[in-house]
Amino acid sequence: MKIIISILCATIIVILLIESDKINGPKGLFKEKTHSSNEGSLQKALEPQDDNQLVIPDFFVPDIIPSIVNGEKIPETQVDKLILGAVKQYGVTNSYNGAYQKLSYPNGDVDISTGVCTDVVVRAFRAINIDLQKDIHQDMSRHFRQYPRKWGLKSPDKNIDHRRVPNMEAYFTRKGFKLPIGKSTDMNHYQSGDLVVWQIHGNLTHIGIVSDEIVPNTSRYFIIHNPVQGVEISDWLKEFKIINHFRIFNQSAG
Repeated sequence: MKIIISILCATIIVILLIESDKINGPKGLFKEKTHSSNEGSLQKALEPQDDNQLVIPDFFVPDIIPSIVNGEKIPETQVDKLILGAVKQYGVTNSYNGAYQKLSYPNGDVDISTGVCTDVVVRAFRAINIDLQKDIHQDMSRHFRQYPRKWGLKSPDKNIDHRRVPNMEAYFTRKGFKLPIGKSTDMNHYQSGDLVVWQIHGNLTHIGIVSDEIVPNTSRYFIIHNPVQGVEISDWLKEFKIINHFRIFNQSAG
C-alpha cells in the first residue's frame, strides 16, 4: 500500500510540474534588459541568462525606413557619409575626456577610445575629407578677434581650438551655415546631418549631429554625440535648450 501511495504522489507531482510549465512557458535563453529613459540612449538589449554570451542591441534591428544608423542604407550623399562617420564611433569611443593634449597637425586627434562632443563632429567630418582642426585653426589665425576670448588666449592654439564648442559655433556662423532655431515644439526643422548646440546649464554647451533615424512614434531624429560616457545615439533633441543650429549640406544637393 505504501508503494502505491508513493507512486501516486510522484505521478501527481509530475502532472503539476507539466501544467505549471504550460502556464508559465518554458524558460527562455534571453531576458529583456531595459534602461530608463533618463539614460537617453539606444542601449536597450537582450541579455543572455546562461553561458551563451550573445547580446543583441536594438541599435542593429532594422527599422521600417532604411537608415545609416540601422545599417540598412548604403551611404551615397555627403550627408550619408557624414552620418556614417559619426555612427562608426558608436561602441568605439566609450569615455569622455576633455583634458588638454598636444596633438599632431593637421588631422591630429586624441585616442579614438575617448574624447568630447566636438571630437565626434571632427571625426565625422574627416570621413568626408574635411579637417575641422585645420580649417578652424586657419580661420582663427586670420580672424582671431572674431572668436570667443573665454580662455585667456592671446593667439590660436591648434591643439584645442577645434575641440571647443564656442569656437565651432563661431566658425560655422562665419561660414554662413547658421539657421534659425525655430520653435521648441517644431522638431521637423532639424534634418539629417545638421549640427545642433544645446545649453546644458550656465555656460556649459554641447554639440551633436542629427542622425537619419527617427525616434519611434515621433517626428524627430536621434542625435549622435558624446554627452558624458562615450558616443551614443539617443533621443536628445528636446533634452535641453537649443541655442544654435547649423546645416552644412543642402539636403537636395546631398
